Amino acid sequence: MYNEHLWKMEAEQRPPSIGSLLIHTLPQSRQKYLCYTRPGHEKFNLCVTNVVDVWSTGFSPQKLEEHKSTHGVKSCEEYNSRTRDAFEKGAISLTVLDNIAILKLSQDDQGLTFDLYKLSLSEAKAEIQSVMFHLVDQVHHLQDQLKASEESNILKLDKTMERTQRMFLAEYDSKRKGHGPESSPVSKKRLAGESLINPGSKRTKAPIGVSFEDNSLNDSDE
Repeated sequence: MYNEHLWKMEAEQRPPSIGSLLIHTLPQSRQKYLCYTRPGHEKFNLCVTNVVDVWSTGFSPQKLEEHKSTHGVKSCEEYNSRTRDAFEKGAISLTVLDNIAILKLSQDDQGLTFDLYKLSLSEAKAEIQSVMFHLVDQVHHLQDQLKASEESNILKLDKTMERTQRMFLAEYDSKRKGHGPESSPVSKKRLAGESLINPGSKRTKAPIGVSFEDNSLNDSDE
């Protein structure tokens, strides 16, 4: 209970949720950077970190409107979609100059350019903490999805096996009844006088011989 309560308190103290979390590697130094966005209805900020330092656009409402006007962006949703598409296509370039980082998205003729400024130590710490908690939340979410999928598959398998077993037992029972003693023509009780060779027909009685007495009477009459 204590750990759960502590987790909820930490969640309430975290910065706003992270949108897309992307990884970019500088070709020159092979150093990796995490690039992520903080989306909102009328808000957009882009951050870059090497898990030590953090650079951010830090857009105020006024600065955001000026950037949108300069680059012909109509909405914050467009920022997110164009940033995501550029990272998926690898059409980006990142230049880090200590206190400032320049991120360019050049997937089309209307490429976006962002100037990101280095955050203070305390601000960078809060941002990195936010990224780490975001990753942990995503792992927990994926684990829950995997567990639910496994339970669903097990339930489906159990139902399939149960249905197959019922069908097998029904077929076996049907065959057993069809070949039971009461259905076998050999084991049926014969009626008196019924033929063994042709069941259902009466058996022909064997002749008992010739009556010579009757024949002699007939001869004397003649």
